[in-house]
Amino acid sequence: MGEKREYRRRRRPPDDMELRQRQVRRRQTRAPYPEELQRGEYDEQTYIDPRRVAQGRRMSRRRAGQRKRRRRSILLMVTLILILIGTYAVAKVWVAMDQWQGKAENSDFVVSTADQSKIKEVINVAILGTDEDGFRADVDILASFNTTTKELHLISVPRDSCVTMTDEMIAFLEKDNQYVPQQNGVYGQCKLTEVHAYAGKGNRCAFSVAMLEEILGVKMDYYVKVDLNAFKEIVDAVDGVDFYVPQDMYWDMRDNGGPLINLQEGMQHLDGDKAEQLVRFRDGYAQKDLKRVEVQRDFIQALIRKICSSETLLNNLNDLVKVVLDCTESNISVSEALKYVKYVKDFDPDKITSDTVPYVGDPGKYVYLDEEGIKELIDWRINGIEPAEDAQTMDEELMNG
Repeated sequence: MGEKREYRRRRRPPDDMELRQRQVRRRQTRAPYPEELQRGEYDEQTYIDPRRVAQGRRMSRRRAGQRKRRRRSILLMVTLILILIGTYAVAKVWVAMDQWQGKAENSDFVVSTADQSKIKEVINVAILGTDEDGFRADVDILASFNTTTKELHLISVPRDSCVTMTDEMIAFLEKDNQYVPQQNGVYGQCKLTEVHAYAGKGNRCAFSVAMLEEILGVKMDYYVKVDLNAFKEIVDAVDGVDFYVPQDMYWDMRDNGGPLINLQEGMQHLDGDKAEQLVRFRDGYAQKDLKRVEVQRDFIQALIRKICSSETLLNNLNDLVKVVLDCTESNISVSEALKYVKYVKDFDPDKITSDTVPYVGDPGKYVYLDEEGIKELIDWRINGIEPAEDAQTMDEELMNG
């Protein structure tokens, strides 16, 4: 028998993972080198389990997914809150507009047959300014806006104008057994401001608009009624108006429930209270109410300029809209108002003109209107027909006294 040989079994070479683990164990068990102790650079290294590494990656992915879902939930919540806020704001504005529209008179007296179903080239609006109790219309102005030329024409009719109610107006009052005025032996004759009062509650604006249509020969598309309190709040909502006061004004109206008027001549910044003093003053004018009408018209023009300035629209729009909706009355519907919003940005305040209707004779208790002069003025401003040169000169002389 042959000699038995012993074979040394060769060990398989360690794989990479096992080799790395051995190296780590050797580093953990060996004593640190002196230089490492001196430098303090020796850091104990721990054993790394690959299964824990894989588990850590899964946990990281899980946490990342949780964070992503949390962000989506927060974003969805913020979006829902914004939608709710927007819906509330729109609903609030719609309710305010609906309430504003609901304040308009529901009169039985039909005042106009103007077509309001489509955008017109020329929009005629009657502006009625009333006293505190809304009994009389002390301001009567036609505001005519041309959507093509972007021109705005303001035409004032004096409150003391001698007018005669139309047959339809007289018949309407008689039917309800209401008082019909009579002056100078003429049945239905009175001052323009008194028409508002004689019409009775629920028909005041309808009668005033109908009377303006009769005087000016134009159809009104809408009306806007502003009382003195609303006027003051509108002026304050735009932070006041710069205006040249034409003369010193002093008039104590407190015994009659009015303000103490005390303004000095010159350029001033007028807030709501001072603006009220300006538009109510007439006692010291040589032309009395005619001069007041001119000052009222000029101030309204300055107020419109201030309202339409880009700075005012940016800074005061919310306050202005709130005052207009709360304190004014109009027969324009929400849908009709939205049709004309686009013209606001194109409106040029430099294209505003202001006139007072021509009159004859010296004004006293009544102002007697010049019908031919009024027709020429309307043709000129509203219809774009230039008056004859001699007629224009005569009209300017009459208006300037």
